[in-house]
Amino acid sequence: MARSAKFSLKLLVDEKKNKVVLAEAGHDFVDVLFGLLTLPMGTIARLLENHQKLPQVLGCYKNLKQSVSDMVIDDFETEACKSMLLSPKSSKEIHCRRLKLNIDDTAATTFYVCSKLYESDSCKVYSNFYNSRCSCGSLMSYSVQVPEDAQVLELLGNAVDGVFVSCRSSFIVTNDLKVMLNSIDEIVKVVNGLGYPNLNELQEMLIDVGSEEVLSLLGNLFTSESALTSTFLMKQSMTTMLPLPPPPMFKTGTVEQGSGCHMKVFVGKLDRKILYAECSEDFIDSLLTFLVLPLESASSLSNDNTIFGCVKNLCRCGYRRQFTYNLGLPGYYTCSKKLLEIASCPSLAYECLIPHKCYSSSLLKCARWFERSLLGKGDKVVTLNPIDPKNFKSCTSMIVDKGFVKRNTKFIVSDDLLITPMNKFSTIGLLKKMQINMNDFEAQSICIYKAEVCSFYILCWY
Repeated sequence: MARSAKFSLKLLVDEKKNKVVLAEAGHDFVDVLFGLLTLPMGTIARLLENHQKLPQVLGCYKNLKQSVSDMVIDDFETEACKSMLLSPKSSKEIHCRRLKLNIDDTAATTFYVCSKLYESDSCKVYSNFYNSRCSCGSLMSYSVQVPEDAQVLELLGNAVDGVFVSCRSSFIVTNDLKVMLNSIDEIVKVVNGLGYPNLNELQEMLIDVGSEEVLSLLGNLFTSESALTSTFLMKQSMTTMLPLPPPPMFKTGTVEQGSGCHMKVFVGKLDRKILYAECSEDFIDSLLTFLVLPLESASSLSNDNTIFGCVKNLCRCGYRRQFTYNLGLPGYYTCSKKLLEIASCPSLAYECLIPHKCYSSSLLKCARWFERSLLGKGDKVVTLNPIDPKNFKSCTSMIVDKGFVKRNTKFIVSDDLLITPMNKFSTIGLLKKMQINMNDFEAQSICIYKAEVCSFYILCWY
């Protein structure tokens, strides 16, 4: 994992205004910028939390992550559910590991099988999470190796030719992260458009960019519309968030079948502020999905161009490599109640070669396909299908789209998105802690649809 690499970046700076006008960058730096779009939001929150200059750029994400940490295994459908939320996987994880600089330190995806793989046809399944439940009910704790090239549906790039960029040209990057090919024509358009008819008014600055600077830039995507200036001239993350969108207008009444979910909220009569909410597992699954959404998918939830403006500019760049699945969650993250309607990437099936008289998982070999004529005498090839790690009693190898938390459970959610199962929650203790007059708030039943869930997502960063 390359975290010590450095890039050379040439900035064109207006010193009077302390402002970056544009930057000249190699394709390797732009490759890293595009790689940021693939990071799960929970990973971003963790990286920024550990970055000493950026603890404030977390909003309610810190509370969502803390809620998962505080909940016990029994609060989740399976043991695997907790780990898959705390260490979210990206569908472009392997691609990012091939970047010249990869800031994501998440452990590489591992493939686990059941110890009865050699004995039972029902155990010909795999999971990417330790101690998932096999179809037979046993824990899947034996790891097998799957080559990286077999784990993706497209060709993998590299740090030399580019992973996410589609050409090896150098690039121009504007202050708000618009990316274009480097050319005299483009430079003239950008500089003239910003009111600089003469380049003599601007100064060149050559800087080295490493993992610390990329992390700072990542934080500034959520706090500034001038990401390059905030990162390289101000030397710290902006603490003022971008303008808030209008609050959602919640609907009351009956929820249309399959389209939303109910929630009871407790609202202050004077300020109309929601203090707490009581909700079912479907809404909690939607909130926890925020942790696993890749940044590009997350930015698509906002129709307001002032929110994630720099991210949207990166997404619109025409020089990104086209993949079979550009957006989406790994298939095992989808839930039965899909309020967000986020696309998912299918989990692949693999062939597993079991050598004759094999009694150790370390001897197993996996690939997309094995040439039968090359097999040894007594060798056997079986197909391993993906299994849903969220399913406690797996009776099939198909992904069944359950949820993360236990079914038929009620939860309390605070205004800053701390989640607590009601079976672990003292309602009397909560009312005492709030120290408010019982007549100062009222209960309302509301309906939550995709638009409201998207608004919750955007507010997570405030």
